Amino acid sequence: MKSLIPLLLLHGLLRTSALNLDYLDPTKLQTRTTTDVQEKAATDIITKYINNVRVTINPLLFKDKKDAFVLRTDGGYLYIKASTGVAAVWGFNYFLKKYCKSQIAWQTQRVSIPDPLPEVDEVVFANDRLRYYQNVCTASYSFVWWTVSDWMSHVEWMALNGINLALAPIAQEAAWINVYRQIGMTEEEIEDHFTGPAFLSWLRMGNVHGWGGPLPKSWHDRQKNIQDQVVTYMFQLGMIPVLPAFNGHVPKAFARIYPNATFYSVDTWNKFGSDYCCNLFLHPNNTEFQEIGTLFLKEITARTGLTHVYTADPFNEVKILPWSSSLVRDTAVAIYSTLTEVDDAAVWMIQNWMFVHNPLLWPIDRVKTFLTPVPNGRMLVIDLQSEQWPQYDLYQMYYGQPFIWSMLHNFGGTLGMFGNMNVINKDVYEVRSRVNSTMIGIGLTPEGINQNYVVYDLMLESAWRKRPVQNLETWVADYAERRYGCNSTASAWKYLLRSVYSFNGLNRMRGKYVITRRPSFKIQPWAWYSSNDLIKAFKKLLIISNDECLSDGYYYDVVDVTRQVLQYRAEQLYMKFDTDRFSDSWVFNSTINRFLDAMYDIETILATNTYFTASNWFSQAQSVGNKAADSYMYDLNARNQITLWGPNGEITDYACKQWAEMFEYYYIPRWRLFLSLALDANIKLNPLQFDERSAQRVVRSSVEEAFLSTPIDSLRSSNTIQTALKLYGKWAYVSDLDELPRKVIMPDKETTLPDTDIDGEDSGSSPTAIHLKMTTPK
Repeated sequence: MKSLIPLLLLHGLLRTSALNLDYLDPTKLQTRTTTDVQEKAATDIITKYINNVRVTINPLLFKDKKDAFVLRTDGGYLYIKASTGVAAVWGFNYFLKKYCKSQIAWQTQRVSIPDPLPEVDEVVFANDRLRYYQNVCTASYSFVWWTVSDWMSHVEWMALNGINLALAPIAQEAAWINVYRQIGMTEEEIEDHFTGPAFLSWLRMGNVHGWGGPLPKSWHDRQKNIQDQVVTYMFQLGMIPVLPAFNGHVPKAFARIYPNATFYSVDTWNKFGSDYCCNLFLHPNNTEFQEIGTLFLKEITARTGLTHVYTADPFNEVKILPWSSSLVRDTAVAIYSTLTEVDDAAVWMIQNWMFVHNPLLWPIDRVKTFLTPVPNGRMLVIDLQSEQWPQYDLYQMYYGQPFIWSMLHNFGGTLGMFGNMNVINKDVYEVRSRVNSTMIGIGLTPEGINQNYVVYDLMLESAWRKRPVQNLETWVADYAERRYGCNSTASAWKYLLRSVYSFNGLNRMRGKYVITRRPSFKIQPWAWYSSNDLIKAFKKLLIISNDECLSDGYYYDVVDVTRQVLQYRAEQLYMKFDTDRFSDSWVFNSTINRFLDAMYDIETILATNTYFTASNWFSQAQSVGNKAADSYMYDLNARNQITLWGPNGEITDYACKQWAEMFEYYYIPRWRLFLSLALDANIKLNPLQFDERSAQRVVRSSVEEAFLSTPIDSLRSSNTIQTALKLYGKWAYVSDLDELPRKVIMPDKETTLPDTDIDGEDSGSSPTAIHLKMTTPK
């Protein structure tokens, strides 16, 4: 076996040296629209913040096929010259951050441009060809209810941060309707196939069908309107929209329409029953694969034109039965062939999540079998979670296919402060600088946005920084000054960097904290930092003398840190249940009251800031519907996704949201009911006789299922700072609480773990490690 390793490595080096990037050339992909169009689009964004600016777009500024921008101030004007429109807007944001100490984030912004303008004369070159953005799940967890206006604002944010490659908001189901009708599916079959809006990501990947549906015509019309305007806007800025392609998954009705075709079954996904799981997988060697794939790609590009980069994930958290290496090879050939049939300059973009999710299905040789049939440079791999589960070394730089180093960070759009600042400040630069690296870009791939802004800010800077930040404490202090407008919180951020943003492990971070989990006495909370450091950050963030700190970003972070402290305290109190529920009933009752009190206080601080309330999520969902029945269905989608997720709680709490109303109507009621049942058992029975499973059934019917139809009222708000100060005095120093155990799975370059929802996930314990050996799968 050892003798094979040098040969395999040599083969990888030879492939790497022959890396073909002719089809991933930004000087071609980003110049679909004229310089005049890009110049106007960029100027329109920039003049929202400053009038005395002059923008010039000149593709000759590209250096080594990478974007560039030139900044200069003269005579009271800011002059921006850039290779593309997106590079010009990126340059303006660079000017705001570096020279104006300002910040434009997902939700909050603070822009303060000095008069007169600071002296600037600087040229900045991008480190990579591509800056990628989005996860296939973000469309469902964050964008699902967005309007055209929401999308346009977000494209502006993308441009401000230099994103030049992104998934486009495409009316996929509207395109599929036309295909399905052409081949003879009935309206009833189409209606039964489509999921509701909140679950479309998993319909598209072949995981589920029908759940939360159907989709009315008004939904398709709305999505087509969004697609037309947003994709046009992306082109105008010089961005590369990524369009979907056929991945092999088809409705069950195909078996009726094509009785002579061969279909594979798809294994059950997350315990969904046969009513909703799963679709069929069309054998890649059938002529129908090419036919359907071509029909769909022509349909999806009819409104946008060819974009030359297309995404298709045939095996995302699914197992096709029967499973074999020949199947994955033939599927790769079929998908690529379909793309080039319609677009001879097509590049196939894939997420590597299939390899991470279940490495047992993907031994090294099978991965190679999947990647190498596609010509070099015609496949672009998104190394989806490079900050925690990098795969580029394991698969030898993807055997010569180019890849993007991406930071996933967030699952399900959950809230909770965490991140690994040191890794993203180091590994990106190290991998990029390797002689035989096939890395050609960096990416942000969160399942949900609007959380942990600082982690994404640092990651985005790796697109232009030539070397890692030398002192992260200095950097976070500067970040806070840009975000808040003052320099009084540097010490607070030093402790945040030392605590919540110091995570360096392989534990699956899913936001499943005790307070947002289905009640149980079997949860094992853990942490990777000291509560003392978090409390110090809390104090130093609050106790400031500079009123200039009172910006939207500051208020947001005060709420977030307060919530994090109380979340930690609640988990400490939860650990006391292990002993107190076997004590006298009054002792157990006291701990229950303290635990619930912490949850009530979380609700109180969250209610002080609209960004931590559920009102937008629910109101947007309801407003999408043109009819009362549609609005009801959308509201049900919105409620179910962030709670039970499936009809029988198949992925309960995966997309949980620490929003004020969720505590009032969901998290507190179910913990209160569960603990009252446990207390009653303590008083009347032996605590050992408490039937937890039966108690959970009561919670399911009385709270979780009832929530789907419970009227939700707005909560009373109070002053953020005053509330936070009060809670600091109440919770900063609490006796008789132990630190959460440190249960961090340390990285091991020779080991990977399956990313499946297994017992032990919530305890932070490690499942059995799987050592991937270089063997040929049988």
